[in-house]
Formats: sequence, C-alpha cells, structure tokens
Amino acid sequence: MNTREICFDILKRIEDEDAYVSDVLTPALRQLQFKEKRDRAFITRLVEGVTERKISLDYIIDKLSQSGKSGKKQKLRPDVRLILRMGIYQIRYMDTVPDRAAISESVDLAKAKGYSGLAGYINAILRKVQTICEENRFDSFLMSSLETRYSTPKWLCEFLVNTYGKDTAKKILEDQFADHDTVIRCNLQKTTLEELSGMLTSKGVTVNPAVICKDTSLRITGYDMITRLPGYKEGYFTVQDETSTYTVSRIGIKPGDYILDLCAAPGGKSMFAYELACGEEKPGLVISRDVSERKIEKIRENAERLGIPVSEGDIPAGIKLEIKDATLLDEDFANRSEDKKADVVIADVPCSGLGIIGRKNDIKYHASPESMKELASIGLTILKNATYYIKESGMICYSTCTINPGENREVVDAFLKSIEGQDFKLLEEKTFLQGVDGFDGFYYAILGR
Repeated sequence: MNTREICFDILKRIEDEDAYVSDVLTPALRQLQFKEKRDRAFITRLVEGVTERKISLDYIIDKLSQSGKSGKKQKLRPDVRLILRMGIYQIRYMDTVPDRAAISESVDLAKAKGYSGLAGYINAILRKVQTICEENRFDSFLMSSLETRYSTPKWLCEFLVNTYGKDTAKKILEDQFADHDTVIRCNLQKTTLEELSGMLTSKGVTVNPAVICKDTSLRITGYDMITRLPGYKEGYFTVQDETSTYTVSRIGIKPGDYILDLCAAPGGKSMFAYELACGEEKPGLVISRDVSERKIEKIRENAERLGIPVSEGDIPAGIKLEIKDATLLDEDFANRSEDKKADVVIADVPCSGLGIIGRKNDIKYHASPESMKELASIGLTILKNATYYIKESGMICYSTCTINPGENREVVDAFLKSIEGQDFKLLEEKTFLQGVDGFDGFYYAILGR
C-alpha cells in the first residue's frame, strides 16, 4: 500500500472503533519502521491533522456539497467523507504536497477502495477547495463559529468561554494547532544537561533550555523517533513535561523519604520523586501503583531504562510496583503504624485531559460534561483515600492535566470541607493554561496538616 492508503486504513480504524489516535497510529508506525523517515512523517502528519481538524473539514465538505437553492446536504458514505477529509487537509494544510497530487491521489484512493462511481464528485469537491484556497477564502468559510474555526465541539468551546472569557478561550483553542516542543528530563544520575545537550545537538536535534525547569530539563525539536535519539536506550533522559517535573519539585521531597504514587503510569513523577529522595546516606523508596498490569509494565520499562532499582517484592530503596485501584481504600496501608506510612503521597488522578489537547488531538472528541463530573468524583475519592496513607507531617500532591476547575480547585475545596480533609490546609496550588503560560495545561495542589 502507498502512504495514503495506510493513512486511510488507520483513520478508518480510529473512526470505526472510536479509538484514540495513539492506540492505532503508534503500533502502525512501529510496523512501518522500514519506511523512509519522510513517509512516516507524512503518515503521522496526515492522520493527526485530519483528526485534529475533523469538525472544520466536515463543515467544508457539507458546505461545498450543498445541492441547488435548497442547500440540502448530501448524505455521504463514511469512507467517501474520509477520503475527502484527507484530500482537503493536504490541499489546505500541507504545503509540501502539490494540489494536483492531493487531488489525483484522492481520486485514485477512491477507486482503490471501490468508489470509482464517485471519483468525479470527489474530484469536483477538491477542485472547489483548491480554488477557494488560491483565493484565500478557505478560512473565511470557518469563521461563523468557534466550533468550526477551531474544530472543537460546540459544548467545549462554550465551556472554555464561560470559564475563562472569550479572549483566553481563543488562546487556549488556538494553542492546539501550534507546534509544541518535546520536553525531556535529564537523568542526572547518569549524565549532565550539558553532556546530553551536546549529544543531541551533534545528531542535528534542535535543543533549547527549559523555561521553569532549567536545572533538569531540555526542549527539543527536529528529530524522527524519540526512541532513536542518542542516550534514549542508555536511559540518559525521559520524556516529561515541565509542568509535571515542576510539580514534583514543589512538594519538598527530601533524601530518604518514603513516597506513595497512587496513579503512577507511565512513571515520570515516580522516577523524579525517587531521584529527589535518593540521598547518599538515606536512599529513597517509591511505591508506584496503577490499576493494570499493562500500566505497571510501562513504569517498569521506563524505570529499568533509567537504571532505577525495580521490584514487586520488599526492597530497601528504588521503585516498588503494585497493581492497585486508587479509588479503593487500601485498608492494610491505612492501618499501618505512623512510622511505616508515607512521607509523601502523589495523586495524579484520572482526568479529562483538556490541558493537553494540543498534544493529543482527539481528547476533545472523547471528553463530555458528564464524564468530567464522573472524573471529579473519582479524583475526590482518591484524594480522600490519600489521607489515610501519610504520616501526620506528610504531604499530599493532587494534580491533573486538565484545565477544568470542576476537576481541580472544586475537588480540593470539596475535600477540605469533607471529614477527611478538615485537618488539612492548602499549602500551594497553581493552574497552567496552554496558550497563555507557555506550557501544557496542568493543575496541582499541595496539601498538608
């Protein structure tokens, strides 16, 4: 198959299974390692771009498919709509693809998929798109609403406007289409920032300093696959956004601390917490938990690559892995004596992910007002459970990668008013807004007695 057929099949599977892009695209790219770098880049760009702009692309398709004065929309087969989405995206958003190639390849793709009878229709629609792009009128078609302009569900646009005001909402929505650096945290137990930066730069990677984590992290662009970068296999770095690293640094973890990470996968916070707790005389211990074997294995892979001791049994230091559901109170841990409880509990709870729609372009289609309420309830349950696991002098760090106050400050407020939270104080909190603060959207609150 050529690259466009591969893209079609990936997108069709995502659509048919209502799957997340990463769950389909990542395994597909792994199987396509034999293909040239530019082909993999093309597939990634087209699959992610069509997904990201789906609402806008469908609006254009419906607008240009209206028949006669009645303005009646044509009912299209899903496969044909998908082919049109791909063709329009290439014409409008991929400057390296000549329009004639985007049109002819779309027609050929339709024929290959059994839609020869609609080849003329597809050709006509795409030529209309070519014309309005040449006349710089494409974007004006989308200006009727925030939904079509930013290819974001109407309810979510309204939610952001009502929560943050129209100007800030626009900045948040625009950020999902901006280029985002990859942020990596240097494994300071194996190398230095200077050595890692030089290693990457020598291979043509663009390296810039981090903004709020200058002592631990770098921002990089201009690479093919993260796993092929020098130093990756050796465990010299791990991918971890600055907001995540910064949050762990604010808890006040000391050498020798005993840390419990309740929702740990893929393990970034656990591993950085271990590094902070790992003193020469007082080695640190992190209990990393999550709900499934698959998630636990991800933590194990990352920790072992970084050279951190990992075990599922009793160990004096390192990371201990446990499969546990954080929404269920661990009675055994809760009934431990004071000296055997945790100094720090990290609760990076399941959330709607509205802070990372720029990195995961399909989150906006899976979120809903109902699911956000359910997630807020889950977060509150986990936060209440956390109080039973820490020492009297211990700290709880509650965090999410969403910008929904209902899952953030409102959960913390509800906790502080609950029986479990009445002995606690909010010591520090911060909300990062994407498109405003220069980072992914993120929230954290540090609580102590």
